[in-house]
Amino acid sequence: MLVEIAAAVCIVAVVWGQAQALERARQLRPATVAAAGPRISFRKDPQGFLVDALRRRRWLRRSLSLGSLAAFLFAVVMLGYPFYTNLVQSRIQSHLDHQLASPELRDAYLAHQVHEGDSLVRIKIPAINVDVVVVEGTSADSLRAGAGHYSDTPLPCENGNMGIAGHRTTYGRPFADLDLLNPGDQITLETPVGSCTYAVLPAPPGAQRLDSRGAAFIINPDHVTVLDPPPTARNGENPAPTAMLTLTTCHPKGSAAKRLVIQAAMVSQGGPPATGGA
Repeated sequence: MLVEIAAAVCIVAVVWGQAQALERARQLRPATVAAAGPRISFRKDPQGFLVDALRRRRWLRRSLSLGSLAAFLFAVVMLGYPFYTNLVQSRIQSHLDHQLASPELRDAYLAHQVHEGDSLVRIKIPAINVDVVVVEGTSADSLRAGAGHYSDTPLPCENGNMGIAGHRTTYGRPFADLDLLNPGDQITLETPVGSCTYAVLPAPPGAQRLDSRGAAFIINPDHVTVLDPPPTARNGENPAPTAMLTLTTCHPKGSAAKRLVIQAAMVSQGGPPATGGA
């Protein structure tokens, strides 16, 4: 969002400067064409010098116009890209929603043969209005769906530490408000064969907490130990959860410099197989 605002400001500044310069040139033109009139010097006036240069150098006027056009196109791209990715994600989610309820996916799920990019589980977080289908895998193509399962972590509702990565500013931005979760907020996972519910945990001891809420914490991108089994990932808790869920996304918004993490412990399991989403 900061990049889009900066681009828009640059466009306004360039266009305004060009308009002012051309207006000054138009006002001064009658005085310069008079044969008897003295030539006006702009050396001591930076803005007047620019007007004089624009009036006498055609290539400079064209360069300024092309620069304005380039800045405008850049802003259009930066402002339109998130909308485009949201449309892409919406179409993908429509397909995944039907796939999640199909008998073929249920059989593949039971056989642990869900392929990269296929529907895996629906995640619902009522506190931040999240309801999205998570796909298998975290490749760039898979994450066009909005959120993906770390393939080397357990399946939903199983013992261990299941990991899900999600976008924060593009492709539906399902984890845009992940930082607003509080300890105790519920997260429900609906799989093709059942469902389970997790409760958000406080940040682990020694973690860099995001704010006073005490749930979200910040890590470096290479700090993969947050996906370790519960006794290691939640060192200091007694007893350690047997089934955990770890959600990760980029931090701060619009940057991949850090990762924001939320962890939760499973508190209940059961329910009917997943069906179509809201």
